[in-house]
Order: sequence, then C-alpha cells, then structure tokens
Amino acid sequence: MDRFIPAVVQEEEEKHRMQESYGVDGDGEVDELMDDDTGDEEAHDDLIGTQRTQQVRRIERLRRQQRKVSRRKYLESVTPRLEILQNMPFFIPFATRVQIFRHFVLLDQIRRRGTADAELWSFSMMNSSRPEMGKHRAKVHRESIFEDAFNQFYNLGEKLKEPIQISFVDKFDTVEEGIDGGGVTKEFLTSVTSEAFNSTNGLDMFVENDQHLLYPSPTALDERKEILRQAGEPQGSPYYNESVRDLLRRFEFMGRIIGKCLYEGILVDIHFAPFFLLKWSLTGGLNAATRESAYRANLNDLRDLDEALYQGLLQLKNYPGNVESLGLTFEVTDTLFPSDRPTTSSHQPPIAHTHELRPGGSHMTVKNADRLVYISYISRHRLSIQPFHQTAAFLKGLGTIIAPAWLSMFNQHELQTLVSGTADSISIADLRRNTQYGGLYTLGHDGVEHPTIQLFWRVVEGFSVEEKGNLLRFVTSTPRAPLLGFKNLNPRFSIRDSGRDETRLPTTSTCVNLLKLPMYSSEGVLRERLLYSVNSGAGFDLS
Repeated sequence: MDRFIPAVVQEEEEKHRMQESYGVDGDGEVDELMDDDTGDEEAHDDLIGTQRTQQVRRIERLRRQQRKVSRRKYLESVTPRLEILQNMPFFIPFATRVQIFRHFVLLDQIRRRGTADAELWSFSMMNSSRPEMGKHRAKVHRESIFEDAFNQFYNLGEKLKEPIQISFVDKFDTVEEGIDGGGVTKEFLTSVTSEAFNSTNGLDMFVENDQHLLYPSPTALDERKEILRQAGEPQGSPYYNESVRDLLRRFEFMGRIIGKCLYEGILVDIHFAPFFLLKWSLTGGLNAATRESAYRANLNDLRDLDEALYQGLLQLKNYPGNVESLGLTFEVTDTLFPSDRPTTSSHQPPIAHTHELRPGGSHMTVKNADRLVYISYISRHRLSIQPFHQTAAFLKGLGTIIAPAWLSMFNQHELQTLVSGTADSISIADLRRNTQYGGLYTLGHDGVEHPTIQLFWRVVEGFSVEEKGNLLRFVTSTPRAPLLGFKNLNPRFSIRDSGRDETRLPTTSTCVNLLKLPMYSSEGVLRERLLYSVNSGAGFDLS
C-alpha cells in the first residue's frame, strides 16, 4: 500500500489535467455532459433542415458520443487505481482510503491556492489588488452564528474552500480580539454546526431519531409552505417562491459547512443517521445529488428514521390474518407542526396532510397479495420522496466542497468516522507524542517534561475510557480521536501554564485545542481539579 497511495494520487492529478484539457468539470462524469443538449436537438431534426442536414447532424452527434466513450475508456486505462477506488473501494483498507482522501484535498488546495498553507494564501491575498479576500472575511455575532454565517458566506459557493477570516462579536457589539492561526476558524465551524444541527435551536431543519442521530426534517419544506399558506401568501407568488428557495439554500449551506469541516480536517461532534449517510456515498455530489438516483429506500433503513413505523410495517409484513380487515389504503398521512403559524392559542393541534401513494390509492385497499408493495411505497415516501428537496439541497452543498468521487470511497459508517472521528479507544501515548507545550511548560533542549506535565500524563493514563473522551471533548470540543492519529489534529493538542495558584481550575481554549493548566505540585490535587473542570465544562470562565 506504500506505493499505492502516491500512484493513485498521481492518477487523480492526471485525471484532473485531462478533464481540464477536455473542458470537463466535476469528478469525471464525462459521458453525461452533453446528453442534456442533444435531446432537444434530436426532437427538432424532423422539423428543421433538409434530409442531408439531418443526416449530418446525426453523424456529428454519433461522433461526439464516440469521442466521449473513447475519452472515458482512455481515462479508465490511465487511472486503473482510481477505477478500483470508485468501483471496489472496500478492497482497500479504510486507513489507506482516508490517507488518499487527505491527499486529494491537499492536491485541490494546491491547485486552487498555489499552496497548502492557508496563512500564506491569506497573506498573498492581503498584499494583492484582488478583491477576493474581502469576501472571505466576516463578523459573526455569537447570538446568531448560523444566521450571520449564512448571510455572509452563502454567496461564496465553491470559494468557501479557501481560508476564511472570522471576527467574533459579543453581545455588546464589540469585536473580540484573536489571531486566527486556524483556531478561530475551527471555533467558527464547530459553533455553526452546533447551532445548525441542534434540534432545540429553533431552526428545525434537522431532527433526530431515538438514537439521537440526525437527518433532514422530512416535513421542513411542507411546514414552510403551510406557514406561508396560513399567512395568506398565494402559492407561486414571488415572496412564496423566494421563501421556499431560502429554506433550501440554508440546507445547501449546511452541506457546505460539513464539507468545509471535512476539507479542513476539523472534527465535529455531530452524528447522522445511517440512511442519510448512505445517500452521501451513493449520490453525494453536485450533479447526481439532485436526483438521488443511486439510493433505494427499504424497510431496514426505515428503522433509523422511525422505529415505531418500522415495527408496525414489520408486523404487517408477517401478519397471519387477512390484511384487508385492517382497513389500510394506499395513502399516507404526514403530520406538520408549523412553528410560526399565526394562532391565538399556543395549543393548536398539528396539521395532517394526506397523500396517495399511487393514483387512486385512497380507494385501494391493501390486500395480502400487495402488502409488500404497500410497505415499499411507505418506505419510499418516508425516506426518499418526503425529504427529497431538503436532502438534495444538502448534498448539493456538500458536493460543492467535497468531490462526489471522494465520498464514494466510503460507506455510511466510514463517513460518520470522517465527520466526527474514530470511536476506538483513545491512545494517550499517541496524544502525548503529538502534544505541543507553551509558556513555562515548553520543553528544554534536554527534552525533559515539566514536573506538572509529568503529573498530568500520569493522571490521564489512569482515566477511564469515558473520562479520556470527556477530557478530549473539554479541550477539542469532540470526544473522539482523529482518524490517522493525533498528528493530524488541527490545530495540535497543546498545554500551557496558567499560573502557580493551585486553587485555580484548568481551563481551555477549544478554538486552538489548548489546555491551560495551573502548575500543580500534587497528583491528587491535579486529578481532582482536572476531573472537576472536565465534567463541569469549565471552559473559559469557570476558574
């Protein structure tokens, strides 16, 4: 595998170069780019031009198709390892595919910026006459992080890949001081994801299942439309259409933010439902995402959406009696909870919308012979049709930042690991090897650790698995280790002194993964105060 990684990275670079020479964008879907253009032309062949002209057009169209096929075959011949990754990725170990993914990102950064060094790119932009850098700066209020981020960064589109500069503004409208060495960007991204995907934040764009795993709210779009209807806004009016588009743009932006986290190698403590992650790996891109054509809903996936519905359909599947006696028809009722609907009472009942699963379904009784068809229709409605636009918008945003072919290298469980880190036990030895020290804890020429640092590692090695995860969350905002070890943590795990007062508690700056540790002289005191801070979330203020 040592030779496989550089070879496949070279093939990716060669593929990109060839696509640029062909004038092809995206991740290699060369055989689809002109299909949309030929359909209308073919429809008018019988109406426009002489028979000879029509024949010339057909010949030219055939030649174009032949050129596309030959280009595709040539790409396959010169990129055999990429073909393995795209068609048989699981023959390659997961850790190897993660390394390849990071190399692909690095290549993309160098192509776009001329360097993988974000600070060097930012410096060159500030010293140039180009206006791009102004679009990558934003002031974000801590009380409205997602809204400010959306308003200031949505129009960047693919340029969100570039380094961004964030200034946080407090409730007094004062800009907080801070130098972004990657830390403020990390805090910004983790804060945006925390607010956007928190089901209690009022956005109501993502919901969680019984296992607290997230997926796009299936009723979000219908609830927005119901709010507009109750407000008296005619369907199809400019305001109505813009309001619907605005909601979908927010889903798209959330996809870009997750893509940005993956692109920058920043872990976030967000966990998605497997059926939703499966759509990433099967479609997950700018071109295919709008169709979700590779995903097929099934009863097993429904379990991750609605356990009660899954159990009910499972009982129906195995029902020994006459299914007609249950009185089921080929229709489904969606329950809406439009949070903003005007009302004089705070206890209005939910709104029920009934849809036919097939034409005339409200008059078709489910029978023993077609109960499996009914189950498949229900699964398809809940998993694909109802959340279609929300999911497509999210995947479009995700595919804007991360190439679809890169996502297809992983299954749904591996994608979750890419987002939030590995669930394996945390290696304290690896963390210790890759920790940076500052202040009085800085290592001298002899490489000997400060006595407090030695006490710290002795205490941490004695932590339980849960306590180790809590410590990591306390310092980095996520309880999981990076996929390829702590050498890939961005920014690096760091410890610096915070004075000699042993009555103080340890505090953190999670934006830079920094633990501020007082100079304790007793192992017992250090353990007590560290665990108190870790378990209470002391953070910046509790000291």
